[in-house]
Amino acid sequence: MIKIVGLGPSSSEHMSVGAYRVIRSAPTVFVRTARHPAVEDLAAEGVTFESMDAIYDSSDTFDEVYAKIADKIIQEARKGDVVYAVPGHPLVGESAVRILIREARRIGLELELIGSESFIEASLEMIEIGMDEGLKILDALSLNRFAVDTDLGNLIYQVYDRAIASDVKLALMEHYPDDYEIILLHGGAPPDERTKTIPLFMLDRCDCDHLTSVYVPPMSQDQIASDS
Repeated sequence: MIKIVGLGPSSSEHMSVGAYRVIRSAPTVFVRTARHPAVEDLAAEGVTFESMDAIYDSSDTFDEVYAKIADKIIQEARKGDVVYAVPGHPLVGESAVRILIREARRIGLELELIGSESFIEASLEMIEIGMDEGLKILDALSLNRFAVDTDLGNLIYQVYDRAIASDVKLALMEHYPDDYEIILLHGGAPPDERTKTIPLFMLDRCDCDHLTSVYVPPMSQDQIASDS
């Protein structure tokens, strides 16, 4: 069996009870990345991890990374039960998980999902808005295929580094003024440092990591009219 577990968006405090219990009872936990606050917390409690960070470092594309991770977990699951832990929730922004689900069904491997809070809930708390206000969630690596919606708030995740931030900035500048105010969200930062409001043109001059997202507020009708 493969148990795919969510680590939550930051520290282990944001993990579900079910996810925590599964990880604590597993002899070894495979994790997408060891660069996550919850992994650090659990390691301090004595949990043993094997990370996929080497796959990231040795692969040329993200598609190659996802395929290699899925293949690794499938091969391990053929030997016995496997726990694979990912940041946030397994079904939010986890391409390798989608491949794993497909392959497990194809070859008849039993699979269970144990969720925790995703980066979406954590981001909503940081910017203090509700889903009922309208929100479009976008992968920073897919802005060439899926466009932002200026009528809604846009939450862009996987802003891993300055190179990706630069790509996001250029994509947003096709729809927003250069000085449009956006919010940089740092999931792993202390509470008083998790949000930073900046003009759009500054986005790729800020420090970004694997827990960085960007929130772009909706444009008012006056802003849309003046921009057009």
